[in-house]
Amino acid sequence: MKKAFTMIELVFVIVVLGILAMVALPRLASSKEDAEITRVKAEIAAIRSAIQTHRGAKLLAQKGKGYPEKLDEKTIEEITNGTKLNKKYWTLSNEGNQLTVKIAGKQAIFTYDKDKGSLTCKDSDKDTNALCDKIDN
Repeated sequence: MKKAFTMIELVFVIVVLGILAMVALPRLASSKEDAEITRVKAEIAAIRSAIQTHRGAKLLAQKGKGYPEKLDEKTIEEITNGTKLNKKYWTLSNEGNQLTVKIAGKQAIFTYDKDKGSLTCKDSDKDTNALCDKIDN
């Protein structure tokens, strides 16, 4: 009667677990990046929507063109009814015209145009718009 596993059986189990780990880890890493991009997409959509809502309210009240003068932390909280940007991903410029997002070592810069009320995305890497393409699509 056998009371323990043989060395061959243990080695076989370790090899199988190693193969499973090699297959699963890259998929988990890409899933995390996809989740971060989804979160950033939602935050950008909320800010863009809030800018247009703010403009509509100002126009109805006949108080100017309505676009916020700048997008600093206070203004974003005010126009989005308390939404705070996650500082793990976002950095705001002191001038209030740029929001920088970093995901998985890539960086994209959203520039705010106060005359048009628009946020335009541009990757920090001039040769590719890979992160902007993922966020804006």
